[in-house]
Amino acid sequence: MNMTPDMQTPCPIIREAMDALAEGVVLFDKARNLVFANHSYAEMLGYHSNQLMPGTPMQDIISSAVENGHIRILHGAQKGISTFLATLDTLDSAKIEIQVSDGTQREITLTRLSDGGIVGSVKDVTKQQTTEAQARDLLNKAIDAVDVGIALIDDDETLVFANRKFTEIADPAGQILRQGMPIRDTFEKAVASDLFLLPDGISPTDMLEALDTLLRTAAKGFSLTKVNGREIVGKFYETVLQGRLLTLEDVTDQLRAEQLFTDTVARLPVGVAIEQASGQLSHCNDAFSEPFGYRADDLLKLTDAQRFKTLAPMIASISGEDVGRRGAEFFAAAIRSQRETLAPMEICFRNGRHYLVERAVTEGDGRVVVVTDTTALKEAEERSLRTLNDTIQSLEEGLAVFDKDSRFLLGNRQWRKLFFDDIALPREGELLSDLWARLIGAGVFSLPENITANAYLETLNHFSRAHQMKETLLLRNGRTIVASVHGTEQEGYLLSFMDVTEQRRAESEQREADLLLRKIVDACPANFLVSRVDDGKIIYCPPPSRERFGKIESALSFFLTPDDRQNYLDALLPTGSLDDYRVQFQRADGSIMQGLTAARVTEYKGEQVIVSSTRDISDLLAMQEELQQQRDAAHQTEKLSALGELLAGVAHELNNPLSIIVGYAQMLSGRLEDEVLAKRVDRIGEAADRSARIVRAFLAMARQRPTTVEPCSLNDIALTALDVAGYGLRAMGTNIEMQLDDELPEISGDPDLLVQVFSNLIINAEHALAPLGQSGLLLIRSFFDTENNQSVVEIRDNGPGIPEAIHARVFEPFFTTKDVGKGTGIGLAFSHRIIVAHGGQLDLESKEGKQTSFFVRLGVHEERDVIVTREQTEAPAATSSRVLVVDDDESVGELICDILEELHCEPVLVADAATALDLLGHETFDVVLSDFKLPGMNGADFYKAIQQTLPHYANRVGIVTGDTLDEDVFRFLSEVQRPYIEKPILRQDLSDLLKRLSESGNGT
Repeated sequence: MNMTPDMQTPCPIIREAMDALAEGVVLFDKARNLVFANHSYAEMLGYHSNQLMPGTPMQDIISSAVENGHIRILHGAQKGISTFLATLDTLDSAKIEIQVSDGTQREITLTRLSDGGIVGSVKDVTKQQTTEAQARDLLNKAIDAVDVGIALIDDDETLVFANRKFTEIADPAGQILRQGMPIRDTFEKAVASDLFLLPDGISPTDMLEALDTLLRTAAKGFSLTKVNGREIVGKFYETVLQGRLLTLEDVTDQLRAEQLFTDTVARLPVGVAIEQASGQLSHCNDAFSEPFGYRADDLLKLTDAQRFKTLAPMIASISGEDVGRRGAEFFAAAIRSQRETLAPMEICFRNGRHYLVERAVTEGDGRVVVVTDTTALKEAEERSLRTLNDTIQSLEEGLAVFDKDSRFLLGNRQWRKLFFDDIALPREGELLSDLWARLIGAGVFSLPENITANAYLETLNHFSRAHQMKETLLLRNGRTIVASVHGTEQEGYLLSFMDVTEQRRAESEQREADLLLRKIVDACPANFLVSRVDDGKIIYCPPPSRERFGKIESALSFFLTPDDRQNYLDALLPTGSLDDYRVQFQRADGSIMQGLTAARVTEYKGEQVIVSSTRDISDLLAMQEELQQQRDAAHQTEKLSALGELLAGVAHELNNPLSIIVGYAQMLSGRLEDEVLAKRVDRIGEAADRSARIVRAFLAMARQRPTTVEPCSLNDIALTALDVAGYGLRAMGTNIEMQLDDELPEISGDPDLLVQVFSNLIINAEHALAPLGQSGLLLIRSFFDTENNQSVVEIRDNGPGIPEAIHARVFEPFFTTKDVGKGTGIGLAFSHRIIVAHGGQLDLESKEGKQTSFFVRLGVHEERDVIVTREQTEAPAATSSRVLVVDDDESVGELICDILEELHCEPVLVADAATALDLLGHETFDVVLSDFKLPGMNGADFYKAIQQTLPHYANRVGIVTGDTLDEDVFRFLSEVQRPYIEKPILRQDLSDLLKRLSESGNGT
């Protein structure tokens, strides 16, 4: 380093020593010009070290490095180098922190020398500052999480730090707080922002001065109000480094809660006051001050002594003790005692009001005082005592009260009447033992035989001390007294005396009456019991009841379950009376008895007992059950009949659409060249035929008409019945197997009735197979019994079978093995009757747990057995005829016409009878086919009109109908005996009808 020769320089040895130092050292003279700088200081300035020429001003050296960005002042000269240098004239030393461009931080300590020069030492504080910065960052994060606003102001009154809560309160818009900004500027921005409301009469300038004063004096607890109404409390604290810590806390919710608490206390009906440790009241509500004749604010102004002196004249007694003339002294002593013991204290005012005063300790050794007006309670207690005394005096039971020392306190009127008519009344305080002795000496008691007066006195004294109950005392006048001794809460005695003379006499008479009654009842054949309500204990059981139930001790023995008896009590006890209550009792032999009980609750020897009589109705119920089963069976038959009519009605409604399907399917059959379409048409025809059979079967079963015997096939009947009744089996997934003998001879019978028989048997099998699901099997087998010349059909199922013990009963009317509601016991009896009427047999074979088979056996058809009820003579094939078709259903009419055309006829279709009559009047027809139900004129009226106006057509009329269930239709067909066919319309049926009409018409 070069130095000018005219300047003082350190000697070489000192200079060499300074250059060896790790810390930088620099020396300036009193004019602030450089005198010397060692190597460490020069290295800190880097390429600016060329300015370290002796005589260079300090300001130039520092300013050059700052302006060129080589160093940045962190602390100590934020207001500028000139201002900083000026302060050196007034300070002995100063520190400045800088950051060098290489990232290191240095601390420069400047010390003023005695000659005015300045020596500076520089040390590397990078590591120290980094550690401090980490600690400071951790501290800042912790402070930032605090729910109180905190700001740090350094010793030169600049803002160093503000946490999140402080910013949220003081600068929610983020436009006021800046780190390093003088706090005065921050205050100005805050006042100018209108974030806080200025107090009335305070200008912004005054507000700033007030904040400066608060800052300098580290004031505590100043309040600010934000424009949104939030109340903020601020506090300044001095720091160790002469800075300031400012806290802001939002106390709005706290103030509101305190105000709410204050308002609530003010409205309380009880008096509440806060008493400081000195005894001075700090708060009180109106309910506290009003009894003393003061307003709350005026009472708070009184000192403790003034309050005692002022209020004492109003007080009559404290805790039951008369204040008298001691006044304030007595009152003050009582209050001071309560402050120590916190024991409740009763005060009675001279105006008759009573108050309960209670105290509890608060923070700061204060007290909360609660005063409750108990005047109404006291008055109620006095009224209760008067009422109690009146009640005691009016009791028929004699009462006497003694204290814990056995001294007499009081006795009621009955007590005096019992013992003291002829001797002096007991004195208050008289000992009980003396009183007993006085009564014995006066001859009031009748002493037991061989007992001396002294011994009896000892007995009475022991009776009193032992608190015995219900001791019998006999008086000389013949009265009988029951005495008891009861302990009181005050360890005294309550003696009660009950005159039971009449009661004992009545009990004696009752015992005699009971003995007589028992003799009478024992001889009575009535079946009744007397039992106790609580536990069912038998009080009396006469011989007829013992014969029924045996030797029993409790009513629980013959009830089947405890719940049965409880239900019986629930029905009886509310009214105490019960009639015709259904019960089930267990007899002595273990059998169950059905009965009707009549019972009454009465009192016997102080206990509730039940007197009951039970009538055995087991036989009657069995008979009623049998009758009810018969009624149910009849009702079920009615329901089944109604259901049959309903199904028949549905079947009738299906006739017309089925006629269309069946008729056109038959017409298309065999006419299609396409094999696939032909097969599909055949399937439609088969399904339609099956539907037609089902419909006709329903109509036949529902039709009310005489039995018709004709040749028929049991195979066809069984198939028809399966179509009608087999839906349930198919829905369950039951396997149905058919083994029918194609050569089976025909039988003579009514097909409709036989279909019903087989339907019943199939439905019975369905019920038996229901639990088996898809494992169920139904076999329908037919065969010819050559030995008996019978055609036989077997209906077999693999269900649970029928027990052999009831085989003989299954065909009895109303007998059923099904659950209640699932069978009437009519089906098999009905089926059996039909088969027998046909000269056949209905047999049963069953293996329990394996299978059941029913066999229908009917004799084969013989010509002499056949009763022909319809025209069955084959007529010659229909010739070409002109046919008039009368049907209001256009689709059905067109079908009939199409079939007639296939039969080589010439059909003409009209929709009503009037048109048909008009047409018959001027045109010729070979046959007339008419529906029965027509608009305006039905089939019967149409036929009568033909008989009257066109009689030559009468034998040419045939009927096509789907409603043979209708009484008018059935009556008409029965009377006129005209040929007819039923819907659904089949081609063969229509052909047969034409043949019969042609023959009939030609015969006329």
